[in-house]
Amino acid sequence: MDGLQYTFSDTIKQWVGSKSTWHYIRLPAAMSDEIHTLSQYHQTRRRGWGAVKVEVSVGNQQWQTSIFPAFEGKRYALFLKAEVRKQLGVAVGSEITVTLKILL
Repeated sequence: MDGLQYTFSDTIKQWVGSKSTWHYIRLPAAMSDEIHTLSQYHQTRRRGWGAVKVEVSVGNQQWQTSIFPAFEGKRYALFLKAEVRKQLGVAVGSEITVTLKILL
């Protein structure tokens, strides 16, 4: 796989809607800006809602998913499924370090 790689840390946050609850971390603003520019210029594997396909590594876990421009300031968000949180032993308020690779 070719692509840019980023490493960052953030605290897991929770958004509660009327029908669902989402757990996520936000990418730093400057990183989000760079990824947005990259996705526009190179037309990376974008999906609906401006999503960008990525490979994620946290601890010994690795998976492919998409990041989404979400919430305030259009910073990208990485949503964490229950299965991933369980395998990592993390919850809302836990700080995690993520290595994220943009899939071109």
